[in-house]
Amino acid sequence: MGEDRYTRIRSYIEENKSMLIEEVRKLLRMPSISGSGEGIEETATYLKQWIEERLGGKATLLRYGGHPIVYGRVGSGSRKILVYNMYDVQPVEPLDQWVSPPFEANIVDNKIIARGAYNTKGALMSTLLGLEAYQKIFGEIPLDVRIILEGEEELGSPSMPKFVEDKKEELKGAELAYFAIPSERVHGKPTIVLGNKGIVFLELRSKVSKYDVHSSFSRGLYNPAAILAYIASHLINPHEGPRIPWLEDKVVTPTTEDLEYIEDLKEAMPREDLMELYGIYRTRLRSDEWYLAVYFKPTVNIDGFTSGYTGPGTKTITPSEAVMRLDFRLVPNIEPEDVVEGLRELVKRLGLEGLVEIDVLDSYTWSKTDPKSKYVEVSKQVYRDMELKPYIIPMLPGSAPSYLFTRKLGVPMIATAPGHGGRAHAPNEYITVDTVPKIATYVAQLINRISSEQE
Repeated sequence: MGEDRYTRIRSYIEENKSMLIEEVRKLLRMPSISGSGEGIEETATYLKQWIEERLGGKATLLRYGGHPIVYGRVGSGSRKILVYNMYDVQPVEPLDQWVSPPFEANIVDNKIIARGAYNTKGALMSTLLGLEAYQKIFGEIPLDVRIILEGEEELGSPSMPKFVEDKKEELKGAELAYFAIPSERVHGKPTIVLGNKGIVFLELRSKVSKYDVHSSFSRGLYNPAAILAYIASHLINPHEGPRIPWLEDKVVTPTTEDLEYIEDLKEAMPREDLMELYGIYRTRLRSDEWYLAVYFKPTVNIDGFTSGYTGPGTKTITPSEAVMRLDFRLVPNIEPEDVVEGLRELVKRLGLEGLVEIDVLDSYTWSKTDPKSKYVEVSKQVYRDMELKPYIIPMLPGSAPSYLFTRKLGVPMIATAPGHGGRAHAPNEYITVDTVPKIATYVAQLINRISSEQE
């Protein structure tokens, strides 16, 4: 019976492929830039109405001091799953590097080019279309599906913790939290992501004078650029990498179980593809050492450093101020407070207390789902139905608020979907055209597989 139902799903998707693609392009044409707020309200309202009118569900816009969270409910039954995604995107600059305007969603070389195509409005709408496909084929979804679409992911998801706390009684007891994002970095090799690192993003500022001072007096002055550079030298060695013993001492990953999936990482997320994508000339680490460090170890990164004068001509000054921004990525057994406490201790140990201000701009913890969870097996089976081999990724090196589901609600979470895309946050962000029907198929069959377990 399951196989026959899957055949019906595939037939529906094939017959309606053009409609699915146009629905995705329609959403991508709507700006929804969280940083400026452009189009946020319009997009949130559109998605609320879509859930109500196309899925026959109930939906509302919830506000917790920032952009609205679209909270919807479709289906029925005693078994509950959560569908999470985000509708906000990054700014589009530099505009002159786009081959097609970022909010026209034009198809170029079999790719839909648009801001948010890959990260992740393309997958969001494809997910909703998969739910609609199931309904049209089989009637009502026999699961209680809670849809959570946030508009602040690119700002660090400040409203999501408040939402989870507010709706905790309604959300707890869910069997699965599902997040769709095109996962085929290598075409034909979808990944099932089971976790991600946490993050602490902060700013160090050193201000030593009201004005820039003539550099002839520099021998007797503190130089704020030198102060922050000195701290940086104690955080990162260009050859050895991070110098963060206060975090390294706590590390418990990779576990024996993590090591079972090293070959999956190497095959589905090869270092060489990343180098080609970003035009990286040389990496500090290679071979297995790359995968163990990047995916399972904490890190510190200098995101930006500004100070002084770098314009045309000569201007000899001791700058009045310097600013350095850092991000730390956290793995299991390390929490955000460990980072902040350790950094303050470092500044104190270097004798720079009183010369440096530390401002935490964004912070949340890590997330990890057991690879032996039954829903990991269900997800694998859906890929087998689609004649694809899935690859297990225990943790991504990036960060997302998945901990709200796994650690606050105790719900296993998987992030996966077939399809290919790239250039998130960059010009010419894209997904391939066939990603849309593939995700819709996957979601409809995932619902089919989950709901069939109760028969």
